[in-house]
Amino acid sequence: MKICGIVAEYNPFHNGHFHHITKTKELLGDNTAIVCIMSGNYVQRGDLAIYEKYDRAAAAVKSGADLILELPLAACLSSAEGFAFGSVELLNKLGCTKHISFGSEHGDINDILKASTLADDANVKQELKQNLKLGLSYAAAMQKATQKIYPNVSELFSSPNNTLGIAYCLALNKLKSDIKPITITRKGAGHDTESTEYNMPSASFLRKLSSQSSYLECEQFMPTQSFDEFSKAMQNNTAPVKIERLNTALLSHLRRFSADELNLYCGGTDGLSNRLFEAIRTQTDFHSICDFAQTKRYPLARIRRAILRTWLDLPCDMPVTANYAKVLAIGEKGREVLKIMKKTCTLPIITKPIAANKLDKSIKSALNKDSLADDLYYLAMPNNNMHITGNSFRKTPFIL
Repeated sequence: MKICGIVAEYNPFHNGHFHHITKTKELLGDNTAIVCIMSGNYVQRGDLAIYEKYDRAAAAVKSGADLILELPLAACLSSAEGFAFGSVELLNKLGCTKHISFGSEHGDINDILKASTLADDANVKQELKQNLKLGLSYAAAMQKATQKIYPNVSELFSSPNNTLGIAYCLALNKLKSDIKPITITRKGAGHDTESTEYNMPSASFLRKLSSQSSYLECEQFMPTQSFDEFSKAMQNNTAPVKIERLNTALLSHLRRFSADELNLYCGGTDGLSNRLFEAIRTQTDFHSICDFAQTKRYPLARIRRAILRTWLDLPCDMPVTANYAKVLAIGEKGREVLKIMKKTCTLPIITKPIAANKLDKSIKSALNKDSLADDLYYLAMPNNNMHITGNSFRKTPFIL
């Protein structure tokens, strides 16, 4: 059996995700198990997942994935580079992953691999350093740095999935991993667009439908079993989870911080903490804070992540590496993968909350921080009965 990793958020799981898994299995063969490293209740754009992680993991397993493991919280709320490194590092520590598959606009793995090596190019390094000082994102800085020298490769940094794929390959290089990357050409809507081409819209479009109480329209864009899980959450009033429900909680916490203290969570020396400090004191909700703080120098996603990292006490220098492998859902082949992992994985494997009692203190500390983050997430659910603490300890993995 081949074991292939996929990094995803499945927020929610839609036809494009099903296409990716299906094409990956076609490429590698039917006897391939798909192990997904999935963001938990917080996602990389600096937001709360539209419904909670165990239900999203169940939807993925019912729709073709075989095993869902949770991405470390610090990696979930990191830049593309941190998100990618935390994901790949976890896949690498499983000790049994042979491939990683990701979607890309470009579709040529050789070009993506070439682009991933440019950070070590002497000519590019100098330009990259200067561009980062200007406050550009890594992708924008690399695109600008490579335009003159490698114009064909430079264009890859202009598309989000290409950029993330490059980051995965870069992480593989840093880890000296034997995992082989493959890419599936992305079909359907682009990131954050509202196209419904091929019945494969972006996840952001589906989230927008949900926020408009039009979630039944999502059915045509999602595999049946995935939509069933999503619909169940909507009917149980545990979705959609919206960050604006936390406005008062966020403000009451954020206004305790000085600009210097905020810088622990903003990262860099480009003045974002000062801008955010002013926004927190002059604006009255999450979205207005973000709108006030956003400039060309300070991208929206970075601001959103900084706010959530402050709220959850995740300093920017916090490692994105995994302390344990937490299982969220298990499919038929997933059982076989778990048996293999018990022999190859270098991390404790957590399948039930009671397993935490057997962990050493340092790992327990990390688990408790994750559990607190989950408790705070539940405060944003429309169902007030879910606002109590300890919900994450009451959950167990879905088993197909």
